[in-house]
Amino acid sequence: MPEARAIAARAYAPYPWVDHDTVKLLVSETATNAVLHAGGGGFDLICHAPFDGSVQIELHDRGERRPARRAHGAWDQHGRGLELLDLLAPGWSVVRTMTGKGLVFTVKAAPYPVTLNER
Repeated sequence: MPEARAIAARAYAPYPWVDHDTVKLLVSETATNAVLHAGGGGFDLICHAPFDGSVQIELHDRGERRPARRAHGAWDQHGRGLELLDLLAPGWSVVRTMTGKGLVFTVKAAPYPVTLNER
């Protein structure tokens, strides 16, 4: 989901305390899951303005099924999206909407400012 990653990267580029790598990883994971498991159709990405050192992101799709954990082997390349959310954005949630569902997560501030040279 390069387009979704690029949108999030542009949205938070001016904010050095945002953990840009974590944001891009989680946006990519959630967007990919929306495309693969939400019954087709697109998704909407909402990148909220930074507040109190953290950012909240919403990814809305047209599917009604809640994300489900999948069993995976140690070398499997799929099935870890919810584990990544648990680790990097604890407290994430799924909300029902009139058109499907939204997955909402918050990424806390980076432990140190990220400079343009480090990206």
